[in-house]
Order: sequence, then C-alpha cells, then structure tokens
Amino acid sequence: MKVKQKNKESVAVCCISGEINLNSVSKLQGILKKIIFDKQRKVLLNLKDVEYIDSSGFAFLIQFSEELKSRQGVVFFSNLSPKIRSLFAITKLDSVFKLYETEQEALKDFYGY
Repeated sequence: MKVKQKNKESVAVCCISGEINLNSVSKLQGILKKIIFDKQRKVLLNLKDVEYIDSSGFAFLIQFSEELKSRQGVVFFSNLSPKIRSLFAITKLDSVFKLYETEQEALKDFYGY
C-alpha cells in the first residue's frame, strides 16, 4: 500500500493505492494519526487505486472516523471503484460514510462551491 498526502485548503487529502488489509493498516494508521496530531480535522481519502479492503481495514477506518469525530473532525471518501463501493455497501458503511464519485465533487460539497 502507498499513500500520497496533499492539502487542499483545510482538507488533508490522502490518495491511497494497493490494499488496506491486516498487513498494511499499521502504515495507514501512522499516516492518519499524524494528520490528527497536526490538528487537521478534515480528511478526504481518495480510494481510486485501492484494490481491496479487508475487515481489519474497515475496522480501522471506523476507528479513525470515530477518533476524528471526537475532535470535531470528519472523514469522507472519493473515487471508489465498483468493487470497493460494493464492499462499502455489503458492510453497510455506505450509509455511515459520505462517498463521492470524484475528489472535486467531495471538496465542492464540503465547501459549498
């Protein structure tokens, strides 16, 4: 798994590639914990190049979301492939998280322009 981070206005955008699974979740955890430590409260996870998410990956995403919410933050997702979108639907997380077709759509909705 690889993660490229950039900032767009006050949003930390993380472009993730590969798999989010038991073997890679600790790397993602380290990156996202740093975002929280740096007091960034708005996080967009661009999953365009994510091939698979296992149960430990989903558990981490839920945990990260809850931690961010406790600090008045929000996490949202963009660019889900049909396969990844179906995993969100199967796990019913599509009703928990905000999912967007594109990064631009997510930022537009978030900022209202």
